Amino acid sequence: LYQPTVDLSTLEITGVEALIRWRHPTRGVVSPIEFIPVLEESGSIVEIGRWVLKGACTQAAIWQKRGLSLSMSVNVSARQLESDGLIDDVREALETSALRPNLLTLEITETTLMRDADKTADRLEHLRGLGVRIAIDDFGTGYCSLSYLRRFPIDVLKIDRSFVSGLCESEDARALVRTLVRLGKDLGLR
Repeated sequence: LYQPTVDLSTLEITGVEALIRWRHPTRGVVSPIEFIPVLEESGSIVEIGRWVLKGACTQAAIWQKRGLSLSMSVNVSARQLESDGLIDDVREALETSALRPNLLTLEITETTLMRDADKTADRLEHLRGLGVRIAIDDFGTGYCSLSYLRRFPIDVLKIDRSFVSGLCESEDARALVRTLVRLGKDLGLR
């Protein structure tokens, strides 16, 4: 599935995020909360992640050829980020699809970044060298030191929904989101 990304000032769709869903023949749609941990534990997430990446880049390239320069965001799991093949997988997906690299954003959760910070920083630098953008997903829920926002080559900060969902009910939530947005802007992040 492709979830749209909307520019709130213009209400234009600027991109999409590729989301994997499983339509089981008898159970219906199975929540990713149920099957992603199994894929992670078994190691199958690397192969599935490669398949999602290729499919998402191909779809974005089709839209690009039709004149829609929509950005495509793809989630990268911890196992994928630790895999030596990730950089080659991204390079191959971009080359095969002919998608402009600046239209691809790789989303990595805050907790995934922290698993092996040195190795992660190096791998993210290589990925940025391909021309793709890097996003921290679910920001604010993990254990990321603010200093890591400078250490990692990050382009986009995605504030976790637990903060955003309380905007209408809580001044505390509004204050936190305002602070995180300001922090992101001051660091040159989207």
